[in-house]
Amino acid sequence: MRLKPLQRLYSLLLALLAALPGCAPRLGDSEAALALEDIVAAGRDSRLKARTPAPLRRAVDYEIEGRRYSADLYLPGEPVRAGIVLVPGVVAAGKDDARLVALASTLARLQFAVLVPDLRGLREYRVRAANVREVADAFRYLVARGGLAPQGRAGIAGFSYGAGPVLLAALEPDIRTQVRFVLTLGGYYDLRSIVGYFTTGYYREPGGKRWRYQRPNPYIKWVFSLSNADLLQSAEDRALLQTLADQARSGADPGAVPLEALQPDARALYALLSNQDPERVAALIDQLSPRIRAELYGIDPASQDLSQLHAHAILVHGRGDTMIPYTESVALAAALPAEQVQLFLIDGFAHVDVQPQRSDIPQLLAATQALLAQRAPANAEQNSVQEW
Repeated sequence: MRLKPLQRLYSLLLALLAALPGCAPRLGDSEAALALEDIVAAGRDSRLKARTPAPLRRAVDYEIEGRRYSADLYLPGEPVRAGIVLVPGVVAAGKDDARLVALASTLARLQFAVLVPDLRGLREYRVRAANVREVADAFRYLVARGGLAPQGRAGIAGFSYGAGPVLLAALEPDIRTQVRFVLTLGGYYDLRSIVGYFTTGYYREPGGKRWRYQRPNPYIKWVFSLSNADLLQSAEDRALLQTLADQARSGADPGAVPLEALQPDARALYALLSNQDPERVAALIDQLSPRIRAELYGIDPASQDLSQLHAHAILVHGRGDTMIPYTESVALAAALPAEQVQLFLIDGFAHVDVQPQRSDIPQLLAATQALLAQRAPANAEQNSVQEW
């Protein structure tokens, strides 16, 4: 069974709460505790649902400088205290993923106005540099609705490989002073490192010289294959790479491909995908076609000047993550201004091997509280959402 990034978080929470009999009294009555319980409850009853009005979910269409989009907007039944753009991960269901819907509803109950854009590329397993502008445009739409972004500022949240475009969107000159916070779950810093990890299984601690090995989840490798297959020049090569990705997705061994049958750009991509030596990764990436390299570096935070980030960054990562090593969030935290970042590492959080530990509860509560702290004070002047 393969779990997607959002499902990994929910699996962790379910396991943690199930492992702690009488968890509600242990978690307490704080908003953070109510939020975690409601995420776990999903569509079932919870204390937060009993205490707050149901949010309104509505479809919206918008246009930014001639670019047209659609999204779902979740409105709280109480005055808005913060706005947030919630970016789906690389999943076929996109904004309609049931667990993403549940998370957006929980945030709306906590007085967030939540905009979930429909990013077709991510639904089709394509992560592109253009996603950065799509996220920034969604943010522009949200903050332009004055009642949904107190003081003209809001946040952006992203998951796994969707976290890169989120972070880079927050650096865009037309919105960066308005981005109050960025939230990432299982995000990344250096694309060279993560490509090396999911192709070879090797990664390093930040600043470390010795390689460490952890078997990567194959999901990311075939997503990467699909994401780049349509950038190849030859239709035959595109079809072949897509077939290989589909075989890997189904759990079958795609077998070897005769390199002489491939055009140079496909040969370079296949050489990277089939490589097992971490020391060769950087050189193999440099041999990719200019088109593929441009797309990779267009979503690579390590290639950007992160000192220009105005937002507060909340980074959450599981130490046992087999899609993106937790060391990526550690490296990202180190690259950001220290006073602007909070890093939360969850010990009992792996991909499908969840081993809950009691010590994880304080970290989860603290991460949730860090997000809630980005809202305007409850006694501040707030706007009703009835007009929306």
